[in-house]
Amino acid sequence: MKKLIGFLVIMIAFSTFSQTSSIALNTYFRDFSLKPIVLSSQPFMPKVVLKNTAKITVNDNSDNESKIGSRIKKHFCDQYLFEVHDERVHLYFSPIINFQIGQNWLDNEGSTLYQNTRGIYVKGTLLRNFSFSTAFVENQARFSDYENYFISNHGEFYPNASTIQQNGVVPGGGRTKPFKEEGYDYGYAIGSFLYKPIKNLEIRAGNAPTFVGSGYRSLILSDNSYQAPSIDIKYTFLKKWSYGVRKARGLNLIRKTAFSTVEGYYQPKALSRHYLNFDINSKITLGLSENSFWSMGDTVTTRPNGLYYAPIPFLGLSQSTNHTIYGVDASEIVGSKTRFYQQFVISGFSVEQIGFQFGVRFYDLLPNSMLQLEYNKVGGELYAADSPNMSYTHYNLPLAHPKGQGFNELVIRANVSIKRVYGESKTVCYWLKNYNERDLLPMDNESNAIDDRIIHQQFELGYRINPKINFCFFGRTILRISDNDPTQILLHIGLSTNLFNSYNDY
Repeated sequence: MKKLIGFLVIMIAFSTFSQTSSIALNTYFRDFSLKPIVLSSQPFMPKVVLKNTAKITVNDNSDNESKIGSRIKKHFCDQYLFEVHDERVHLYFSPIINFQIGQNWLDNEGSTLYQNTRGIYVKGTLLRNFSFSTAFVENQARFSDYENYFISNHGEFYPNASTIQQNGVVPGGGRTKPFKEEGYDYGYAIGSFLYKPIKNLEIRAGNAPTFVGSGYRSLILSDNSYQAPSIDIKYTFLKKWSYGVRKARGLNLIRKTAFSTVEGYYQPKALSRHYLNFDINSKITLGLSENSFWSMGDTVTTRPNGLYYAPIPFLGLSQSTNHTIYGVDASEIVGSKTRFYQQFVISGFSVEQIGFQFGVRFYDLLPNSMLQLEYNKVGGELYAADSPNMSYTHYNLPLAHPKGQGFNELVIRANVSIKRVYGESKTVCYWLKNYNERDLLPMDNESNAIDDRIIHQQFELGYRINPKINFCFFGRTILRISDNDPTQILLHIGLSTNLFNSYNDY
């Protein structure tokens, strides 16, 4: 550790100036960033205005700067709420809100559904080679029946004479507490920084969610789970090659039976990720990765085996308790409007331990539109380890696909915008065979496997008040059909700052 700190200090001392930035991970921003020809006016990359002295800017230099109406429009419709710019410092502040109310149209006696989210988002760049972002969010919500079932089935375990499970976990939102009648209370904090001491080296640390791939889903690593503290170091060489190492701390929501604090701490495990990327040319990229969970003990917090800290792949094979996922990720641009992408994932040599993804994105078939087709197939034993507490999860949630394992999925997404008015359609179809939603939980369970077909159809129409922070007024309809559960038609209307994903199409 001392050597690592010394190395970082040396790199800071010899740092150069290269522009860095942090990008929010909501699907809206991801769709735009994966467009084959990306325009310079990206919604998530605010124009940098250099000034000689620091001040809050609410407008560009124009004749309308003195008009109150123009200032208000710039504040709420074209910029972050507050921006501070200096020669080497640029800061952006925005509130996070999600106020929505809804109802299951087929259940007249059911409770009103709602989401009440308040928070703040701050990002900035310092000295041109250092950037950061952070968010603090508090939530109260009442979800639909199928969401409640998923959330409660991924709650924390309290081992005792008869193991019990309490509370729940919201994808992307964290552990819950009960709130009033049938409601949940939960909050989370996200923070990360990105530092480029030299042109070819990136150091990223924090707990911001990570997404690997070009699809709507990722079979390698997605932002479905809760935030995990991590450090990433990536080095680019020979212009087209890059090698990266990620070390993260995961948790199984199992309260330890031996503890000296008021409440038992959760059971830790360590994630090690090594990846090699190659830009074959300007349109074709290929990535290989090894993703391993290392044991940190069951009853008391211990360190993983010393080999965990080495930035070298395949060392995890020396530990019989480890669970490793190997991934291949590829993307190809054809013409100026089409991107094909694929993922292949394996953890063993059985068909049940293999997963793959094939997808394509078409842009501007209509002006300002996107059409995405994606197929995912995941074997029934891909992410599950021999020891349940070493499965490919964090916070009792799957670390890759929110559905876990053992399914076929078809995703069809389409969106179009006319100025700031937008419409979106998302169709998700699942085919489940001998599927167990609790397969990846860190403790043994006795639930039965099922066969099912699920259709999740969502339509959304709205007005994007501020594209920079994806601040929208919207109406949404969800039709959910299952062979095993009652059909649900959910209607929502709301006002939301959509910076981060929270999946509910499992």
